[in-house]
Amino acid sequence: MGFLKHNDDLPGLLVSVRSVAEACSALEGGADVIDVKEPARGPLGAADVATIEGVVEVVAGRVPVTAALGELPELVAAARGGSLPRLVVGVSLFKVGLAGCGDLAEWQTNWQRLIGEVSGGASLASNRPRPVAVVYADWHAAQAPSPGEVLRAGVELGCPALLVDTWNKSGGSLFDCWPMESLADFVATVGKRELAVVLAGSLTAEDLPRAVALRPSLIAVRGAACEAGRQSAVSASRVQMLREVLRERSEG
Repeated sequence: MGFLKHNDDLPGLLVSVRSVAEACSALEGGADVIDVKEPARGPLGAADVATIEGVVEVVAGRVPVTAALGELPELVAAARGGSLPRLVVGVSLFKVGLAGCGDLAEWQTNWQRLIGEVSGGASLASNRPRPVAVVYADWHAAQAPSPGEVLRAGVELGCPALLVDTWNKSGGSLFDCWPMESLADFVATVGKRELAVVLAGSLTAEDLPRAVALRPSLIAVRGAACEAGRQSAVSASRVQMLREVLRERSEG
């Protein structure tokens, strides 16, 4: 998981894609990490297994590949029905959202059990894909556990990274949902617990300087990398522009 190590000069750029064609565009534009999701299925909507396999094949180890699997309640229901999605060989990290889990006393147990089932019961210290703890900045609206609860659970589970994202993609960016000073304090706390920080949440090119100032390991985008919003196609030129913004910020 070397790509999660903090770079004092420049955080890595993670681009979320929904197809092989988009993965090629993201690579051409200079993405450091390719994340596979289906935005029509929610903030962490899972893409079809065939799509993930295709992306892993076309990336061919040039950069790490991560994947979204959906929200915990729907995955628990899928497991009970015998239709739990399988992880694709070549995926480094996977993300499970916690929307709807805020009032469920057993969410941590369900999360841990699900991760074991998805990863085949393999040790989290092995080379198998590892889970990312997911905090929703608008966690009240998402009815998700609080950031502190998720951080504690992620530490207990041995997650190598924590993602800060937004659940409602029409509710503004990360910085609209979480005041900068409070967010900075939380990011610093995550760093002290030795988890890498990934910042996402409808971030625009104009948001990148503030995101860089928080010194995350990765900055994750989708809509900002697309031609006309997150439901349109990822553009190589847009990804390249975001890379240039990050570079200018680091040099400034």
